[in-house]
Amino acid sequence: MKHWLCLASAAGLLVPLAGQAEQTLSQGADRRTTDARLNFELSIDRVIFLRVGAGAAQPGTGSGTGPAASATVSDVTLSVGLAPGAKAPVYLPSNAVTLPVEVRSNAGQIRLSAQSSGPLRHGADQIPMSQLSLSSDSAALPAPPLPDSGLGASVNVSLGGSGTAAAPTLLTDRRANWTFRYTPVTSPTAGVYTGRITFSAATP
Repeated sequence: MKHWLCLASAAGLLVPLAGQAEQTLSQGADRRTTDARLNFELSIDRVIFLRVGAGAAQPGTGSGTGPAASATVSDVTLSVGLAPGAKAPVYLPSNAVTLPVEVRSNAGQIRLSAQSSGPLRHGADQIPMSQLSLSSDSAALPAPPLPDSGLGASVNVSLGGSGTAAAPTLLTDRRANWTFRYTPVTSPTAGVYTGRITFSAATP
């Protein structure tokens, strides 16, 4: 099963509007005053940065340059074993795979959701994606439920975090570790099952 990263980059520019400059003239022998006006437009982009899996934490830079995008998609490899000594095959829970997760934004409340490509497949055999468990070690950055197919329910990421005191109702900087595991509820056919989950971060 693989995961998806997304990144939007932002820049704020303070620039005078293009066009003819205003020119005024005041003439005479006594004290004079004249004015020339400028119109300003300040553009501040909304940005969301989401990392699930590969890569180190992205610190950004002092100049305001945000974290870099990456096309690397992380793999989650789970393996199920059999209980020793059982008269019939008894499947054990899989190993746990833990991945780092990071969400940053200046856009206020962020919601996370998961979208499934469908069940995990091995030929004609299938395992519903919802049978995988996903947990987070941080209540501020919870893991969304994994749907069997399509888009699942969303969860809220808590506003705030490190370095957000200047605008705690707008800024988000949250980190967590998400852990995946599979516990068989039936006796699946042996084989390698594959699928994909896409995680999305969005403003409401």
